[in-house]
Amino acid sequence: MKLTVKNISGYKQTDKDIIFSGKGGKIIISRWNDDIYRFSWRFDGINIKDEVKKASDFMIASKQDDFPADIKEKDEHFEIKLPSNRRICIEKESGLISVYEKNKLLHGGIIGSKDLVVPSSPLRVIKKGDSLSAKYNFRLEKDDAFYGLGDKAGVPNRRGKRYQMFNRDALGYDAENSDPLYKSIPFFIRHIKEHNRYLGMFFPQPCITAVDFGRESPYYYSVSGDEGPFDYFIIIGKKLKDIVANYAYITGLPALPPLYSFGFLGSSMNYLEADDAQQRVLNFFERTEKEDIPCEGMYFSSGYLKAADGKRYAFLWNKDKFPDYHSFLTGLKQRGYHLIMNIKPGILLSHPWYDEIADKGYYIKDTTGKPYVEYFWGGAASFMDFSNPDAAQWWKESLKKYYFDHGCEGIWNDNNEIELEDSELPAYYTRSVYPVMMSKASYEGLKTIAPDKRPYVYSRSGNAGLQRYARTWTGDNCSDYKSLHYNQYMGLSLSLCSMPFHGHDIGGFFGDMPGEELLIRSSETAVFQMRFVIHSWNSEGEPTEPWTYKDALPIIRSLIKEHYRFMPYIYSCAIRASLTGEPVESLLAHEFRKDSNIRDDDINYMFGPFILKLPVTSANAHETTVYLPKGEKWYDPRDNKLYAGGQTIQKNVPMDGKAHYMVRSGAIIPTWENVSQLKNALWDNLTIYLLPPDKDDTSEFSLYEDDGVTELALNKYNRFDFYMCNSILKIKRKKYGLPSKKARKATLQLLDDYVFTENNMSTFEYDPDSTKYITLGIKKG
Repeated sequence: MKLTVKNISGYKQTDKDIIFSGKGGKIIISRWNDDIYRFSWRFDGINIKDEVKKASDFMIASKQDDFPADIKEKDEHFEIKLPSNRRICIEKESGLISVYEKNKLLHGGIIGSKDLVVPSSPLRVIKKGDSLSAKYNFRLEKDDAFYGLGDKAGVPNRRGKRYQMFNRDALGYDAENSDPLYKSIPFFIRHIKEHNRYLGMFFPQPCITAVDFGRESPYYYSVSGDEGPFDYFIIIGKKLKDIVANYAYITGLPALPPLYSFGFLGSSMNYLEADDAQQRVLNFFERTEKEDIPCEGMYFSSGYLKAADGKRYAFLWNKDKFPDYHSFLTGLKQRGYHLIMNIKPGILLSHPWYDEIADKGYYIKDTTGKPYVEYFWGGAASFMDFSNPDAAQWWKESLKKYYFDHGCEGIWNDNNEIELEDSELPAYYTRSVYPVMMSKASYEGLKTIAPDKRPYVYSRSGNAGLQRYARTWTGDNCSDYKSLHYNQYMGLSLSLCSMPFHGHDIGGFFGDMPGEELLIRSSETAVFQMRFVIHSWNSEGEPTEPWTYKDALPIIRSLIKEHYRFMPYIYSCAIRASLTGEPVESLLAHEFRKDSNIRDDDINYMFGPFILKLPVTSANAHETTVYLPKGEKWYDPRDNKLYAGGQTIQKNVPMDGKAHYMVRSGAIIPTWENVSQLKNALWDNLTIYLLPPDKDDTSEFSLYEDDGVTELALNKYNRFDFYMCNSILKIKRKKYGLPSKKARKATLQLLDDYVFTENNMSTFEYDPDSTKYITLGIKKG
């Protein structure tokens, strides 16, 4: 039976909603703010399963606002007037919803022409027995582009492609073509190029099954899903970063992880798989100290759980490998290293605790109420049910008993895609939010032992809302240039889904040992990245490490230190992303949307407001092609040269231990000269590089400082606001919640032959702790 809502006959207006009634049910319009609206369909006689409704509610972290609106009934439609010359129209006959701004169509509209045979209703639901399946169709314009959906493969613009929307363990995936992958986020952004406007769409439906961006038809794009609830949000905005920030407003701001997680950490399956795992871990840390490589700790892969039978048993340390793991782990913590432990939600049938957990009722259940059994790494397993409060509490207590009480500080939720295949299972239709619920349990477990500190949770899989609890990465990539190239795009897509704290396994995780050049090029891309981790499971059985190649060691050491040198800039961008929801990384086509010369698939992109990152993603490259967006000037720190925007240049890209990037005019870039392990973010020797903007432009940047672990909500951090135009620099100590206990200095360094008018010098030193306000004149030298 097909369900639609049509022949709209009237409406009811409440403080929060506008409810339109028609044949077959109701259409409800709600307001979150002036740029966010939710459209909901409620069909007569149809009830959504309780577990599905709860999962949908879990995806949303904010509440709707009041909706005062002027509604008028016209001959063929109802019209709702909105602020900013916007209006929503609902066609009486079909229930079609259209959104306009200044009479320009932003969303909806009639699909194709009168000769095109397509359903007139924007949503159709098919009821077959107890199951419901839905399909939304939306008008597609000729030049529309689409972005988002999480870490999907391929180029950033999704136009012309169809994506499966479930999470898969995708070891060794093809970063250009594989689908699905680890995260399927039911949020995307449409660029309406005809009007140069952006529109976000978010579907808080746990079982979205597919999204089609014009592959099925050149006249419409579509979203398919099962079981409901049948809702979606639209987010209207001129700038893409505003769309992303409003998506974060709906689903939750990104949780800021501890400072140490932004530094260099070791990781390899090959360390923990070996019989001498404990010694291999010690050897790694001793080697980093010997080679003068700053290091924050290690991600412990699951080999520490691998028993004599070759199976991995959650929480059960291999005592042959780690006879006294408490002393071992606490000893590493005392040396200043942070340990993040790999844990998996599947409990193998051969696990010694399996029956005990089953008796407690903590597994996902089948249709008979018994523990559901599915394939998993190592054999058949049942999965912890994190929607069960008692099961989640047991998980938190186990994390404390086996990890937190022994000095471990972070949790790595791995293999949590939960690939349930039986559609009769109650959990089948909510499986997409499973990794988010697991991350929530880990997050809350860390909060119980340290309420004032920021938990560190790391999850491979996820859905909307994962950012509230965990950071992520692009999974088990391959050791090849193709993965290096397309992983850059995947990271940009994660940024658009309010997951700014992501990264990639440097050098590649799966396959042959990366060649020397590939390892260096991959390390170059990590200088401006929120995660610098060389992680591997190589076929040769040896880990990929900074010293894998003798000649590459000094280069990679220098690149790691470059990452630390820019940490004040990176960390300040991270804090801003956590406070606002805005992305850190952005495509040039989005940042400079008025420049029609920029390609959607330009591999160069912005990191923060001022760094144009230039990844080198092909073998044997000696130079790279760089298009410089017009309307800006661009500074090359390698040759101390300023370039006008709107031109294409060739840049040499030597493998010399320095990152490849350009600096945008107006840049305010704080760097740290005393590179070392990240004890806190009270930077003791700053150099702040300044590139004054053009005559009529201004620029701003906020530098943040804190102890690296305390929750920002407690206000124990410092914020220094920089404002710069062509002739003046102003610095204001906006917030001072954490005074330094020792004397510090900061050096202001002007670029491109600019000088300060007071001393006719390009540098100026000041004490950030004692100086509340600075105004300095600037001129061309």
